[in-house]
Amino acid sequence: MLPLVGRVGGAQVAGEPERLAHLADYFQHFAENYLLDGDGLVRAWISPATLRPISPDELSPRYEAYLRDMCQNSPDKAGALTYENALMATGEFAMSQIERYQRTRSEVAFALAQKAVGGILAVSREGRNYMPGYLPKPWGGVAQARYSHEISTDQYTKAIAALDQWLPYASPEERGEILRFYLDAADFFIARNFRFPWRQKVIVEPHIHPHTLALYIPLMVLAGRYGDKKYLDHLRKFEQTTKLLVEALEHPDQRPRGFDMGLNGTSLFLEGFAVAVRNGSTDVRLPDLMRRYFDRATQNVDAAGFGREIGQKDGQNSSWVLRVIAGAPLLDRDSKWEQRQHLVRRVLGAHDHIDRMRIKTGADPIDGIDALGIASWLLAYWRLR
Repeated sequence: MLPLVGRVGGAQVAGEPERLAHLADYFQHFAENYLLDGDGLVRAWISPATLRPISPDELSPRYEAYLRDMCQNSPDKAGALTYENALMATGEFAMSQIERYQRTRSEVAFALAQKAVGGILAVSREGRNYMPGYLPKPWGGVAQARYSHEISTDQYTKAIAALDQWLPYASPEERGEILRFYLDAADFFIARNFRFPWRQKVIVEPHIHPHTLALYIPLMVLAGRYGDKKYLDHLRKFEQTTKLLVEALEHPDQRPRGFDMGLNGTSLFLEGFAVAVRNGSTDVRLPDLMRRYFDRATQNVDAAGFGREIGQKDGQNSSWVLRVIAGAPLLDRDSKWEQRQHLVRRVLGAHDHIDRMRIKTGADPIDGIDALGIASWLLAYWRLR
């Protein structure tokens, strides 16, 4: 078991770079030994008591409403909870290891990135049992993924970002599978007119769930680049929603319902829009939205480096602020770049122990370690390096 030593402080290391490097080793060790499963997926939540996947015995009564809502289609509630956000966590971890490899040429980092990408592709293969392009939330891990009835564009977005970053290093077989998935996923959503049911109670579509643009825009760009240019015609469907996003920033008092992007939505915009720009999008609104939503999302970061959900003046800190600051290096190097670098370092320095990764949002009843926070920490660190 990983020794849960005291937080890494200034007395143990000489300065900020050394301290952050020490923390990077700490979180890297934890991710490899406690979060990564045998198939390459990063478990979304683990028990702080056992440092293992949450067991049925640990599902206290206060979880009941949450599990009934979030994991209603799974008979294995503990397995569903453990892997609820596994594709996002795996995508961020894969990208962190690619960044680590690019800076250090570590063969270990390369192998870990390949393993995590392999986990994402394994889930996509299981999804093909239902329909090509279907990427289920892998509740219960890869072995049970084909039986999952739940998807979210959040999971697709981080998975596609990781696949895009891995593509230059992919084997011919991996490359073929990744490009096929781009086209299959594009066809999957086009066939549904970019609508799908979420938790069997609402229909997700761009004009009321604008965070979906973080997937739909880059997915059409990727499909147009590696497939038929006609995929790019579908970008017109999102013009009005993109315009409303800009207006929501300029006129917050008139912001339509659903357009108040939180930490999660901001993180998705940063990753998804960066993929679109990297693959040929010339829409100047995308990098502008990335910058402006990042600055808005980090307004709640305090002097110590902790942050709350957007709009919360008080309450619990959220480890999801790490997901936003991991996107800072994706922004254009404008006049605020140095200020943003300092912000990233401050947030990384504050989150100095797995105990800091216990809270996603104040509303969640989960008493678990947030793997997304740890993956985001590593991604932010290696991108900044």
